[in-house]
Amino acid sequence: MTIKRSVLAAIGAALLSGNGSAMAGLGDRADLTRLRTQPGQEPAWLVERADNSTMRLSVLSQTRYMYSVRQSGFTSSDDIQTNGFTMPRTRIALDGTIVSSQLSYRVSFDFGDAELSRGRGNGAFLPGSTGSGRLLDAFAQYNFSGRQEGYYLKAGQFQSIVMTEEAVDSGRQLAIDRSLSSELFGPGYTQGVALGRVLSDYAWEVSINDGGRMFLSRETDNTAFNDQDESDLGFSGRFDWKIKGDWDQFSDFTSWRGSNEAAKLGAGFQYQFKGQYNPGNINIPLFPDPIDSGQFVTWSLDYQYEDDGWNFFAAYTGMWVDFEFVDGGVLSTLGSLHNSVVLQGGWFITDDTEWFARFETFWIDKDYRNAFGLPNGFIHRIATVGVTQYLLPESHAAKLQADVSFAFDSLTLLTVGTTSILLPDPSVTGFQGLTDEELVFRLQLQLEF
Repeated sequence: MTIKRSVLAAIGAALLSGNGSAMAGLGDRADLTRLRTQPGQEPAWLVERADNSTMRLSVLSQTRYMYSVRQSGFTSSDDIQTNGFTMPRTRIALDGTIVSSQLSYRVSFDFGDAELSRGRGNGAFLPGSTGSGRLLDAFAQYNFSGRQEGYYLKAGQFQSIVMTEEAVDSGRQLAIDRSLSSELFGPGYTQGVALGRVLSDYAWEVSINDGGRMFLSRETDNTAFNDQDESDLGFSGRFDWKIKGDWDQFSDFTSWRGSNEAAKLGAGFQYQFKGQYNPGNINIPLFPDPIDSGQFVTWSLDYQYEDDGWNFFAAYTGMWVDFEFVDGGVLSTLGSLHNSVVLQGGWFITDDTEWFARFETFWIDKDYRNAFGLPNGFIHRIATVGVTQYLLPESHAAKLQADVSFAFDSLTLLTVGTTSILLPDPSVTGFQGLTDEELVFRLQLQLEF
C-alpha cells in the first residue's frame, strides 16, 4: 500500500482545529534573568530562605503518540507501520540564587530519551527507554552587574548555544520537537566554562569545553575527563545582534497576538579536536584504518523574526570533519563537509491556535555516501506541518500539538552500521530510516508545573 499523506494530515488537523477555552489563573511570562540559558518562567514552586537564597522547582512533561509508515527500501516489500505512545521528556529542574541575586544555579534531570545521543560513535551504547534519570544541566553562573545586562561567568555542564534551535528550551519549540537537522548538527550538552556579556542590542558568549556532538561522535555530557567520547579540547562562541524587540521575546519561536515586533541575527561556531593527547579510542569500524586524530568544526548563521501573532526563523549550519589515520594504511586523511538549511514559521489563526510549517534540507558529503555504494542519500528533504492549541493564555505550560513530517528522500545513509551512526533516536524524531520514503505523525500533550 502507499503512504496516505492526506489522510494523516487531516487526522492531525481534525484533532486540534478550533478554538480552545482559555484557563485562568496564570499570568504573563516573567523576564529572563539570564541570557539564553533560561526560558521565560512558567508555573513552578518557589522556596525562599532568610539569607536571600531561592530555589525554583519545575517539571516539564511531554506525552507523545507516534505513528510512522515507511516505504520499502532495505525493509520488506510492503510498507511498514509502527505506532505507540512514548514520553520523550520528563524533566525536573531546580534553579535559583545563592545568597545574592548575582549568583545563580541550575540543575536538571530528564527521565526520557529525548536528550540522549545513544548509539552514536564508538563509545559504549547507552540503553534507552529505562526511565532512569540523566543529568542535563549542572552549572553555576555569576552575573557581575546583578542584572540581565552585563558580564556573566558560567561553569559546569550546560546546553550549547551555538545553534538557536538548541538554545531555545525543549518546551518552547515551534513544532513538537526540533528539526532533524538540529539533532544532527547541534553540539548538545557539554562541560566547561563560559564567559559572556549582554548589552541592550548585542550579546556574546565564548566557551572552553569538552566539545560536543559531532559527526560519528556522541555528545560529551556526563563524561569523565578521560572518556573516549570527549574531545581533547573544544572552543565555542556565539554572537547575537538584536535588531528590534526585547531579549526575552527570543526565549521561544512563538509570537503571541498583540506582541511587539522583534528581530535578531546571530552566528555561532564550535571547534574541537580529539586524539592528540587525551586517552581514548576513537577508531570507527566504518573506516579501514585506525584513526590517529580528528578535528571538527561547526558553524551556524540564523535569523529570527516575530510580530503580532506570526513568526519566522531561518538557519544555515555547516560542519567540517577531518580524520587523520595512522601511517601505513589505505588512507592518510579523510575530510568531509556537511550542510543544512532550516526554514520555519507560525501564525495564530485565533488567540489560542497556532499553525506552523517547517522545511529542512541537509547534505551529507558524497564521499561518505559513496563509501557505502549507495545510489542516493546525498540530499535529504523533510517537510513538517502542524498546529498547536494553547490551553493557557500566552503560555507554554499546557498545550496540545499535532504535526506531520514527510521525508522525501532516502534516510538509509543515516542508519547504516550496527548502530544508528547519525540518525537521532527514533523515539524522539519518529524517523527510523532504512527506507526510501517515510512519513511520521506525532500528537503531544505538554505540561509544565
